[in-house]
Amino acid sequence: MGEVVLATPLQFSKGGTVFRLASDCEVRQGPAEEAPLAEAVAAQNCRAVIVGAEPYCGPLYEALGRTGGPRGAIIARFGVGHDGVDKALARKHNIVVTNTPGVLDTSVAEHTMWLLGSLAKNVCSMHCHFKAGRYAAETGMEIRGKTLGILGFGVIGRRVAAVAHQGFGMRVLAADRFSREELEKQVGMKFDEIWAEFGLDLYTTDADTVLDRADFVSIHLPSTAETRHFIDARRLHVMKPGAMLINTSRGPVVDEAAVYDALAEGWLAGAALDVFQAEPYVPVSAEKDLRTLDNVVLTPHAASNTSEANRRIAQRAIGNVMKFFAGRLDELDRVHGDS
Repeated sequence: MGEVVLATPLQFSKGGTVFRLASDCEVRQGPAEEAPLAEAVAAQNCRAVIVGAEPYCGPLYEALGRTGGPRGAIIARFGVGHDGVDKALARKHNIVVTNTPGVLDTSVAEHTMWLLGSLAKNVCSMHCHFKAGRYAAETGMEIRGKTLGILGFGVIGRRVAAVAHQGFGMRVLAADRFSREELEKQVGMKFDEIWAEFGLDLYTTDADTVLDRADFVSIHLPSTAETRHFIDARRLHVMKPGAMLINTSRGPVVDEAAVYDALAEGWLAGAALDVFQAEPYVPVSAEKDLRTLDNVVLTPHAASNTSEANRRIAQRAIGNVMKFFAGRLDELDRVHGDS
């Protein structure tokens, strides 16, 4: 049977057949909450857990530290973002942390475009009115020829750029912290090739330049101390009046109270959010509940939740666990930073 691996309930469900067919280990469902999960780790002498985006702050690391001992233990994120895992605590208790890069990019990029299209054509608003008995069309807009600003030009940001430009004829502007030379190294292409491949009209390290010119702004930034509330009241008002905001990255990147104000006052024409500061969603204040606004599209952190992506994520997550058990540590998708 091999070693026991505990996967939190949602991840166990998404992993499905991939987890059931795993060789040389047994993947079992464990609790999502940290204290019961830590107890299950100790009770089942488990040194590997597969977890979702929930924050883990203490007991889990202590339990894995004890069961892992000198051999070590592993926390495998079922997904890319890993801000719910305390990397310093993991290091303290000899725990490796991994994630699953590159397997959900298509799903997230497509969801980004569906959100953008829903905003442009008032799909959600008309759907709600239709179901309430009001048969009345609302005037939308074509996105061909409109300007899409992308903040964060990583793999997902680049995929969104390509789909928006090549599929819908949008003009694409992108901003990231990397210089052109650093971007070339990261992508493995010369800048003129990047320019053509992803349909860029502009690449810059100055986010305000993109915000000022875009009709739609799509956020693809990691969650770090530096990016917390990166989209704040000031940057929202750098955006053009009537522009629209989409966030499928991480919730803390956006100041939700400031977004509410910009929407309520009519500065932003619309916003579509898949991620939130608190998940499940809790308004930052009772007076600024995004669910009360008509010009908002909200989805429950579902961008990567497709059957295709879930299978790839499960394969990558259990693959990291198996490599860890086999001592192939140099092959792991190891993470060290804050996002």
